[in-house]
Amino acid sequence: MKRFGLLFILTAFSISFLPKTLWSLDFSAHGYYRFELHYSHDLDLQTPSSLQQGNQLGNDRFGNINFAEQRFRIEPILKVNDNISFHGTLDILDNVVFGSNDVQQLAVYNPVTGSLTLPGGSGAFGVTGGSAGDLITGGGGSLNVRSIYTDILTPIGKFRIGRQPSNWGLGIFQNDGKGTYDKFGDYFDRLLYLGKYDFRDTSSLAFALLVDFAFAAQEDPTLSLLEGAVPTLSRNTYQFTGALIYQNNVHNFEIGTYTGVRLRNGSGQREGTALDADGNEIPGAVDGNTRLWYLDVYGRWKNDHYSVGLEYVLLNGNFSTGVCIDAIANQPGFVNPLPTPVCLDGSNDILVNMGALEVAGKYDFGGEWQLKTGFAQGDSSPLSSVITQFGFRKDYNIALMLFNMPLGTSPAIQLNGQTVLGNQPITSNQVNNAIYASATYAHNFDISNAIPQSQGLKIGATAVTAFAPSRVVDIDFGEIVGISTLPRVTNRSKWYGMEFDVFAEAKFFDHLTWNITGGVFLPGGVFDIKNDDFQNNAIGNPINAIQFDPASMAYAMKTTLFIEY
Repeated sequence: MKRFGLLFILTAFSISFLPKTLWSLDFSAHGYYRFELHYSHDLDLQTPSSLQQGNQLGNDRFGNINFAEQRFRIEPILKVNDNISFHGTLDILDNVVFGSNDVQQLAVYNPVTGSLTLPGGSGAFGVTGGSAGDLITGGGGSLNVRSIYTDILTPIGKFRIGRQPSNWGLGIFQNDGKGTYDKFGDYFDRLLYLGKYDFRDTSSLAFALLVDFAFAAQEDPTLSLLEGAVPTLSRNTYQFTGALIYQNNVHNFEIGTYTGVRLRNGSGQREGTALDADGNEIPGAVDGNTRLWYLDVYGRWKNDHYSVGLEYVLLNGNFSTGVCIDAIANQPGFVNPLPTPVCLDGSNDILVNMGALEVAGKYDFGGEWQLKTGFAQGDSSPLSSVITQFGFRKDYNIALMLFNMPLGTSPAIQLNGQTVLGNQPITSNQVNNAIYASATYAHNFDISNAIPQSQGLKIGATAVTAFAPSRVVDIDFGEIVGISTLPRVTNRSKWYGMEFDVFAEAKFFDHLTWNITGGVFLPGGVFDIKNDDFQNNAIGNPINAIQFDPASMAYAMKTTLFIEY
């Protein structure tokens, strides 16, 4: 006890002489808990059919999809003093689907047969731990550290170092995914410098320099022990960006540009190999150079009732794609007319244009509206020498289903009389190859008298339609394989269709938000695959396209519970 008492006195005495700056630590954390329940029907836009087409009965893949998921986000801030602070974003059970976690369960021991473990499909009766999903393949994880960075404030500006979120403008090119219903988010291992100049009229000019380590082929010798081949420094992918934004507080507008380059030197060799159906190696894609530059121009104006936002993105240069096409799978007794894949060159030209416009109004009587339109280039040919398809970031949502969920089903083909189903969605979950327009109206109601602990109720509706600048599906098997009599499969038209969504959102207890959204999607001709030569395919051709059923209606519903702290 005497030694303990002496140690306590010495420790307290020593702490009293520590610099006062160590006592200025300030820790805070905010974030949210989000629970979502999803239901959708016929996202493949196909229904069971008795229509005989070739040897296939329709192309229906699935019907109902129903799942729940959650996320608990913590955003801690540790402030050392007025000049240094640390920031982070940690997600617990990051959008892990309920019931799909890789969990451990208690086994039942039987002295005769040994340990008994129930099949996984029966579910766990006693959960004792587990990884709760893989971050890469499973879409979530027990703990997902999205960002950790430090801010250093100096007399010449702010320096930010570490893995940090990236956001710019409306979010079609750089989107940090911090919205209430966002699931993804862009993060970079980055060195950032941010400065600002204030003019006398209260306007200002902010400027930033960014260095991103997009991909590193190097390794830490103290960990790897240099046992294998070490790639050259030029194999890394670096991104250098400069940003400017002018803000005018008198006229309530801002305008800026986000411009940079992405650089990488490829090896010039084919990356890896693949095997054909007979087990023979076929070459992979050429690893080429990347010399890509991008320009993102953004502007916004707003007053008490209206706002207008505009963003335009241009990508140009060369891009290492690593793309090969091996479209024709081998079947027993069939000689593949495409003995090796058709590979694009190691470095391909890229020319992409994208843009978005948002106009909104909000009034004192409770009404509000928003119009959104935009475009993203596409490319229907898999053998294009110029890449024109990039797509908006996935957290830029315009509807419940359209460009937010994979829709449709790719066409099936007959290969030597055997049906090979497409089993791939026609559109992905991002705005891609589209010219779209949406209109939303919502009304805010004060329900505090009826429900004293509520802060408001919003009810509204959205209508969305879109067209494709180029055909979404345009596959010329004759061009790919070299047999002129093979079919060409295309869309019936370039119209995606119409979607109508309704939603209700209420806020309670200052921090709890509940939203329910439902919608119906009426597909257009983009999802109707046709083959004009279906009846005239030459006898003996190894490939015959199968025209499946016209696309059918889909509908979906989602409810979200969001608690912010």
